[in-house]
Amino acid sequence: MRFRNLCLALPILAALTIAGCGDNQKNKAAADGRLAVYSGIPPVAWLTSAVGGDRVDSKSVLPEGRSPHDYSPGPQEIRGVTGAGLFFTAGLPFENTVARVIDPKRTRAVDVTAGIAKIPFEGDDDHDDDHDADHHHDHGELDPHVWLSMDNAAVIAGHIAKALTEADPKGAEVYAANLAALKQKLADAKSYSVKTLAPYAGREFYVYHPAFGYFAKSVGLKQVGIELGGREVTPAHLARVIKQAKAEKVTVVFVQPQFNPSSARALGEAIGGRVAGLDPLAADIPANVRAMTDALKEGLSAGGKE
Repeated sequence: MRFRNLCLALPILAALTIAGCGDNQKNKAAADGRLAVYSGIPPVAWLTSAVGGDRVDSKSVLPEGRSPHDYSPGPQEIRGVTGAGLFFTAGLPFENTVARVIDPKRTRAVDVTAGIAKIPFEGDDDHDDDHDADHHHDHGELDPHVWLSMDNAAVIAGHIAKALTEADPKGAEVYAANLAALKQKLADAKSYSVKTLAPYAGREFYVYHPAFGYFAKSVGLKQVGIELGGREVTPAHLARVIKQAKAEKVTVVFVQPQFNPSSARALGEAIGGRVAGLDPLAADIPANVRAMTDALKEGLSAGGKE
């Protein structure tokens, strides 16, 4: 892990050197006068746009559809962060690397997940036989996908509103009103998912990457992860999952667009089922929660014990 983090840090440091050359412009305002804000990932950037409205120019460092596990920002992304007044992070490795090398006098880094209790990755402790000395999840022991709980997303939005207000006091009323509207939208999405999935309480759903622990907990479900330790699935582990899935008459395996879907497809073919999509990094959080709810309802209603 230390070597991997160094490999990620080197291009970032090089990019910062390039970005800093001859760049003495003020950093807090976008070209159109709006407050320039970067977030590490699309869901946090979406929350920032929802709270900031027309007063904020919100961008994500991580492009949509990319995995944060092997992502290293290039010169353009680094230049954007160093030219922004705020950088919102969610505790992902590449965000931490960027936050360590930016100038805090120019760009304020804010952990918008502060105070949120994180849970372990579900399934990691159940398969110790698959782990060797180097086989640990890239995130560490705790699951960072906190925004998939609507309650957590509301906390994140509150941190965002506070930071925006401190950077732009004149927009305080706008940020407060937008935050209230956003919290209602998040609450509505939570209500929809809880009511829709209530008939399947206690059931399991199979996913390639176990990123849905917070969402599953909020609706009374449990995820079963195929991928372990942030690495490709071993044949032995896949065989065990196939045996378990057949015993439980699983008919749908969910896969995220950021990961290699081959293992999920292999499992789907082996159990005579199908593969469907779930995206933990989709930008519009309430819309994504509703889409995940509908996909899970369809999968759970079609299967046996899944």
